[in-house]
Amino acid sequence: MITLTQKQKIILKHIDGMSNRAIAKELHMSKDTINKYVNEYQHQKTELLLINPGLDQSELIQAIIEKPKYHSNGRKPVKVTQQILDIIEKCLESNRKKRSEGRSKQAMKKIDIHEYLIKQGCSISYSTVKRLVNQDEMRYREAFIRQEYKLGDICEFDWGEVKLDIGGSGFKKYQMAVFTPAKANYRFAILFKSQDTPVFQQPHAEFFEHCGGSYKTMVYDNMKVAVKKFVGLHEKEPTKALTELSIYYGFNFRFCNIAAGNEKGHVERSVEYVRRHAFSAPDHETFDSLAEANQYLFETCMNLNKRRTSNCTIPFEVFEQEKKFLLPHLSKFESCIICESGVDKYSTIVISQNHYSVPDIYVNKLVMSKTYTDKIIIYYGRAVIAVHNRSYVNHDWKIELKHYLRTLSKKPGALHKSTALLQADTKIKNIYDHYYNNDVRTFLHVLEVIYEKGVDAVCDALRELEKISPLDMSADKVSTVCDRRAEKNNIRRDYNDYISQKSRNTLSVYNQLARIQSGCLREEIL
Repeated sequence: MITLTQKQKIILKHIDGMSNRAIAKELHMSKDTINKYVNEYQHQKTELLLINPGLDQSELIQAIIEKPKYHSNGRKPVKVTQQILDIIEKCLESNRKKRSEGRSKQAMKKIDIHEYLIKQGCSISYSTVKRLVNQDEMRYREAFIRQEYKLGDICEFDWGEVKLDIGGSGFKKYQMAVFTPAKANYRFAILFKSQDTPVFQQPHAEFFEHCGGSYKTMVYDNMKVAVKKFVGLHEKEPTKALTELSIYYGFNFRFCNIAAGNEKGHVERSVEYVRRHAFSAPDHETFDSLAEANQYLFETCMNLNKRRTSNCTIPFEVFEQEKKFLLPHLSKFESCIICESGVDKYSTIVISQNHYSVPDIYVNKLVMSKTYTDKIIIYYGRAVIAVHNRSYVNHDWKIELKHYLRTLSKKPGALHKSTALLQADTKIKNIYDHYYNNDVRTFLHVLEVIYEKGVDAVCDALRELEKISPLDMSADKVSTVCDRRAEKNNIRRDYNDYISQKSRNTLSVYNQLARIQSGCLREEIL
């Protein structure tokens, strides 16, 4: 194929009156090539001069000056047969069926279709398969329909994954719950350690508390925490968690079609947008605690919401208008899982494959637990018998030493290698190692004093006792020293607040009146 400069030389020499044969000889080209471009020029020039009403003059000008190119429109793949086209269509039809049934991850890719064709004995290149598949899929390319939204009407929800180093534990996956109202395009996000029922409900409660009300319709994709099961191709049954939220806050909800993220495009975009602006910088990937990371994420979202968008609106200002149209504000929803569990022989209950201890008097009894995103509260009747920080490590044991004092008093030898002692406070383990590693029974009595007086008070008392009576450091002596030190520290306070000062002034007035009255009485007596 010749270049545009070569085409220019051919046309200019033709205009100068040179014959096609002479042009070909001078430019070292085929005479057929010279004839082709000269004939094209003459034909296009003739049409341009005639100014045929049926032709666009600008197109003719462009055709004369455009770069030469091959016309391959009529060329067809040599090895493509009807059998190959039928097999490709069969594979693509299978893909469409799988996507409609929620099995999009099992659909065949272009490379899979090419390998399948080779196994069927077809000789065809991968590039040809890609071109044929793209041509077929273009027939099913959907169009998007622009939507108009009302204030306070629709809000979209989605999850995003973030990898952060929190508390020096290394980079781990955290789930980012993101809300985006369709009208305001306002962003609100919270980080959690996992993605389960309490974690699904709590961000809703936090977001609606932040809004001062709830939106009329919430939009979700087919996430497991929202969809319990599919009923047919298009009907979905909501989970108990979503139903509870809907009943309490009074909002409706709808689900997107399978593999149709564009149906909640605002929040799809927000997940990427918030994650990139909040955590892409090198110095914004490490935090001391999850609370610190969430505070930083909230501030980032608020700053983004104050930026002017491409449609010349500021999300924060539109969101302030939307607040007037939200459903009424309700008390914050309590997001937790309530269940009954039997206490096993280790005096623990199992929640999500993790063990949590309760006092050993409840072995073989039924207790109730409330599982929140960050803690677990265990009840027997209406009384709280244990509170634990929730663990997200599989097959973890959360044991408190004080829950086993009754059992250890009968089996003191079990203390030394017990999980309860290993997980105890470092100060308690130091007390055991330094003072009572050969006297477990006394240590168990001292533990009761620790849970009554506090571990710091007992540490101070033991240091004092070590100087006075190092051979006899019984629990009674430790308790007595703690009480005496508490009495010494109980210094009389000097009350200088407004109420105390007012009371002293009132008492002073009464005292003066009493003196005057007593003086009057003396005068009468005299």
